[in-house]
Amino acid sequence: MAIHTIGIIGAGNLGTRIGLQAAISGFQVNVYDIHEKNLNRSLSTMKKLVAQLIRSELLNKELGIHALERISFTQDLNEALQNADLVSESVTEDLDIKTKVWKEIGNLAPAHSIFTTNTSYLLPSQFAEISGRPEKFCAFHFHAVFHSRVVDIMPHAGTASEVIGVLEDLGRKLNQVPILIKKKTTKSQSQP
Repeated sequence: MAIHTIGIIGAGNLGTRIGLQAAISGFQVNVYDIHEKNLNRSLSTMKKLVAQLIRSELLNKELGIHALERISFTQDLNEALQNADLVSESVTEDLDIKTKVWKEIGNLAPAHSIFTTNTSYLLPSQFAEISGRPEKFCAFHFHAVFHSRVVDIMPHAGTASEVIGVLEDLGRKLNQVPILIKKKTTKSQSQP
């Protein structure tokens, strides 16, 4: 299960940062959003982040330029999923919206694609069956991508063990510390 192309679904705060870190890490990235203004804002934010990372000497200029060249932006979900080895969904935390999005992704993504959700409030089991590929579905939840550098991996009961291994490896390639969550919890359940 080699990962070369990552489809980012949702060009908000985390989708933007996940996509940029993936490109910096050498992956081809396709960013999708239904709103053109969100895609424009995402590109602008990525350029600002690259400039900040260069100024902070955390990234050299050439690598930053090449990272931006590896990212494409689209309002066409089919285009975003084309050749996607992994899908990272970061749409709004709304059960109905995520359900609709996962049905569409399941119908359009290549058969080999691994499906991940960046949700922090909902459980991966709520979308695994809807996606049509429960064995390839897992929560892959990023925190502050360029600061805390932690990604939670929360499988559901039907997630294939090899998918967990691929995500642990990918987390490290994305310069994050992967944390495997063995008991499903939502953010609201984990707070006192």
